[in-house]
Amino acid sequence: MRVIYATSDLNAWIDVAKNMQMLRSWNPIYWITTPHNEKSIHKAFPLTITQGYIDSIRGLYTNINLPINKKVLDEKTLIKYYFYEKTALKMMDRMDPTAYAFNLTERTELYYELLEYWINAVNVLKPNFVVFTESPHAIFQYLLYAVCVENNIKVIRFTPTHIEGLTFLSSSINTIPEYLQEVYKECLENSSTSHYKIANTYLNKNRNSYQEALPYYMQDITQKKSIKKILQNISKLKRFFKNKIFTAYKRGSSHSLNDNNITKLDLLKYKVKGYFFKKNLEKKYNSLVIQVDLTQPYIYVALHYQPEKTTSPEGGVFVDQWLMINMLSVAIPKTWKLYVKEHISQFSEKFYGEQGRNVDFYKKVSALPNVQFVRNDLSSFDLIDNAKAVATVTGTVGLEAVIRSKPVLSFGYAWYRLCHGVLDIKQIEDLEQALRLVEKGYKVEMQKVNAFLYAIEKVSFPTYLNPGNKVGVSFGEEVNIKNLTQCLLKYAHKV
Repeated sequence: MRVIYATSDLNAWIDVAKNMQMLRSWNPIYWITTPHNEKSIHKAFPLTITQGYIDSIRGLYTNINLPINKKVLDEKTLIKYYFYEKTALKMMDRMDPTAYAFNLTERTELYYELLEYWINAVNVLKPNFVVFTESPHAIFQYLLYAVCVENNIKVIRFTPTHIEGLTFLSSSINTIPEYLQEVYKECLENSSTSHYKIANTYLNKNRNSYQEALPYYMQDITQKKSIKKILQNISKLKRFFKNKIFTAYKRGSSHSLNDNNITKLDLLKYKVKGYFFKKNLEKKYNSLVIQVDLTQPYIYVALHYQPEKTTSPEGGVFVDQWLMINMLSVAIPKTWKLYVKEHISQFSEKFYGEQGRNVDFYKKVSALPNVQFVRNDLSSFDLIDNAKAVATVTGTVGLEAVIRSKPVLSFGYAWYRLCHGVLDIKQIEDLEQALRLVEKGYKVEMQKVNAFLYAIEKVSFPTYLNPGNKVGVSFGEEVNIKNLTQCLLKYAHKV
């Protein structure tokens, strides 16, 4: 089997690939690498073609003997990939640290270049399938994914739930694995619940207080500053000056991507500018916040932090959250309100919210007559419990809502969208039908929600997919390698 790996820089993936080569004759023919793992991959698989991600977006490609008469982009091809183009262009926000360095013309040129590269490269490499760490949310990997999907090349995509590391296998972003549907059906018919320890713990947490249910990746953001955090920041600053630069950023409007040597001074400038941009963003948001009445009928809209894979690519066209809010504003009953809450991470010093939001977005949303922004410190569970329904693109708040017996209007391709109580919205007609159900008193049945979490536990393996997820689990590298391998052995042929 000829395999392309598009994985994170977690060293465990090399051991997983070795296991799969030995047990299933999966031979890595091409691997998208980072400076952290390129040498190790070369050592483990000397015949494998490696392509550095940063090099790829700078136009520096590993030679794979592309044909002289290569395929070129024409109208038919561009129409075929039109759905991916919007997501790809928006995904490049991650490469623009100032929001003004990377214009539409430059983004479109890069999109065309990488799409043409992968159409030809896949034709030469002829992979049987491609393995992705998770939903591809960097432009080079995403267009590999697009070409594979459109050419019926099998995609194997690890899907993290962030529930004690539980991870299952999927294929394309917009499909639900048949094996998961079958297991969910079995769990709906089986009354046994006691042996699903992880699922029951998660269900109980999310039916209690918000602080108890707070996901691990949110705990660090919501904690107040302490001596420990200050020391951690000093340690990060030391590593910044010590380590080599690894960034996909475009340097500025006067530089091309091919000539783009970002310096540490550049990065510091971006960080400082981003800090003040987010402070201004937060100030504007807070100026628009209104004291809301939780006793009147409303839909709770929980915004996503952006840029992030949960909207790009998993949100589809609703990567632009304005589309969701505008649809809701038009469709909800006249006496209802939309209560919109910004994700606290959007303003966090730790993240890159300056790349995913601007003041004009808040102005446009607040101008809608039936929309109100709510305070960031207002409990999400209070907003869920008093709402008629919860609207999200793919956020964790949707799963929390159905666990707390509230219907969910899900606009993207959330991993939990198969769950009872999650109403899939893509067209205005979908939304109108869902709102009619909610208005009539649609009830979320707890037994069906529980069964979904049991199904997830049954088909999943506890893993961490990249170094940053390690903090959310209690096991080490050896167990992780074993579980990632077992997940592939058991389910790769089923997706």
